[in-house]
Formats: sequence, structure tokens, C-alpha cells
Amino acid sequence: MQKFSLELPKFRLELHARLVKRRKPLLDEPLIPSVTEVKKKYRSGTILGKFVRHISGHKNVRKIFAGNLAAVAIVTSFLPSIKTNTVLASDEPIIQTQTQLTTEKGIQSPVELFKINQNYNFFHPGIDLGGPIGESIKPIKSGLVVEAGFSRDGYGNTIFIDHGNGISSRYAHLSKIEVKVGDRVNMDTEIGKLGITGHTTGPHLHLEIRENGKAISPLTVLPQ
Repeated sequence: MQKFSLELPKFRLELHARLVKRRKPLLDEPLIPSVTEVKKKYRSGTILGKFVRHISGHKNVRKIFAGNLAAVAIVTSFLPSIKTNTVLASDEPIIQTQTQLTTEKGIQSPVELFKINQNYNFFHPGIDLGGPIGESIKPIKSGLVVEAGFSRDGYGNTIFIDHGNGISSRYAHLSKIEVKVGDRVNMDTEIGKLGITGHTTGPHLHLEIRENGKAISPLTVLPQ
């Protein structure tokens, strides 16, 4: 087998070396170039933008930023961790001031012991609570007495109380009335006595409760 070797003339290698233009190292470039140099280096963009691109891309600037970041990382690694005094809400003891609040019960029964003689229906806008004559009657809720006297429409001795917020109540067939129109009553006030006046076949209290003038079943609001 024969070996072939190729030798190029020296003048061709020298010519090639002369044709290849060596790029000037970035380190030798000035940090602030002249307007002519920056225009020559960057063909697009404004003059200010060209200066910014040149400075941000300069090798010296990149070295400075890299050195500062490294220094910050080293310093922060030696700093002790700071513990905050923040405590989760679930871990904090909850201290509440004990406040005595005097609250009134919502609605109470007008008599303590009774039996329902007649229930609420379309023709009977209330309930009849049977009991002994003379049993104490109290309002279902605090309010203002707006009617108190004998009614000729079958109710007999009647008391009508406005409790506010559209709620009112009527107490009929009483044997005795112990309040007058304009009186303010609360849930401890005795307003009358159970009786048998008016159209009735036996001693009982006829109780009506109205909401915005419309009769509702007292059993839906009275405590069971």
C-alpha cells in the first residue's frame, strides 16, 4: 500500500491567517465608547439604547455583578436565622372578658298550667287554654297595652298588647283586668285573671297572636 501526503504551500496558510480578522477582546473595549463606535457596533435601536446594551454587555460590568452576588451569598450564609415572634391564632390563649348580659326570654306561655280546649283554625284565629277561674295571666312578651276593657263581640274582658316589630297578642274571656291602656308591661307583669266572660261555655283563656295584623297559630311560637 502506498502512502500519499499533501503539503500546502506556506504562502496559502499565511494568506488565510491574514484574511481571518481576529475579534478584539471585550476586556480591551472601553466601558464608555464614543458615539461613532457604538453606532458602528449596533445598527438598530436608539443611541441611548445602544449605550445601555454596550455597558450591560461589557465584560467588566458582568464581572462586577457576579462578584457582588457571590459576596452577598457568602455573607448571608453566616448570618443567624431570625425567629419571628408571630404566634398562630390557634396557639394563642383566648382571653375573653366575662360580661353579664341580662337578656329577656323570647316568648313565654301566658299561663303556667293549662290544657288546649280548642286549637287554631280558619274560623278560630287563636287557641283556648282551659284552666281554673282566677289563674294568673302574664303577657307572652313585653309590650304596650293598646286595648283593655269589655268587648261586645264575644271576647268579654279583653287585653290587647303591642310587642313591637309587627307582633301583637290578645287575651280574652278574663275574669279580671289588671292593666289599663298605655301601660308598659313585661313578662313578669300580671295583666289579669283567667275567666269565663263573653261567649264561652267554660273557663279558659282565648289567646291570639298576630304578625303584621295577620293571625298565626300561637303553637308555632309558644314554648313547648
